Amino acid sequence: MTTPFFTDLNTRARGFLSGMAQEDSLIPGAVLVSASYDEAAFSDDLFAQLDIPRPATLSRAVPRRKAEFLAGRAMAQAAMSCLGLPLRPVDITPSRAPLWPEGLSGSISHARGRCACLLSQDTSRSFGIDTEAIAEGRSLSAILSQTLSPDERALLTQGPYPPNTNATLAFSAKEALFKALYPQVGHHFGFDAATLTDPPGDTSLTLSLTTDLTETLPKGSRFDIHLRCTSAHILTWLAVPNP
Repeated sequence: MTTPFFTDLNTRARGFLSGMAQEDSLIPGAVLVSASYDEAAFSDDLFAQLDIPRPATLSRAVPRRKAEFLAGRAMAQAAMSCLGLPLRPVDITPSRAPLWPEGLSGSISHARGRCACLLSQDTSRSFGIDTEAIAEGRSLSAILSQTLSPDERALLTQGPYPPNTNATLAFSAKEALFKALYPQVGHHFGFDAATLTDPPGDTSLTLSLTTDLTETLPKGSRFDIHLRCTSAHILTWLAVPNP
């Protein structure tokens, strides 16, 4: 679904953004928006053109990092518009996570020309979203060797998707879970802290914690994570209750 705000934002972006749409989040009270972005069309003046403040921490960043940030914050604007809210800046924390305005909880992702935002006014939950290009070559080898266990790799030939798509989905789901749990855990934890329990299904997959992260996030805790695939990219997302 597109909206007049999306059309206006696409126009002001001058080719940087395209295909912006609201998707079904499958999470009551949460909106999910996604789009494509073109790093080659990025210029610094787009921050002013899109009315998105550029943090001082990005002043010396390479254009690719600035483009990723801008695309993600544009998605946050679009999500706020879907919730019928006034647009407010989304700052950045020292850990590079979004610093949401009071009364909002959400997550942002960007990767290789795709960007997305999951946003809600329900601050009793934390959210995680991740988008990835379907891995091949070196990227696939890195996922297989660095983020998946032998038991997980054994599941990749099963289910409705090809092995490289399953591997990307498992990696992405772990990224989304990290984003959702980080506010509770308060520190970084590795890919081995959660494991794929079964091959990814058509629309979801399940991760289980392999260790105690907090008293309220013990080993064995299970998380069902939504997924969506296209021919080139995947998207994973979830919401978890705050303790």
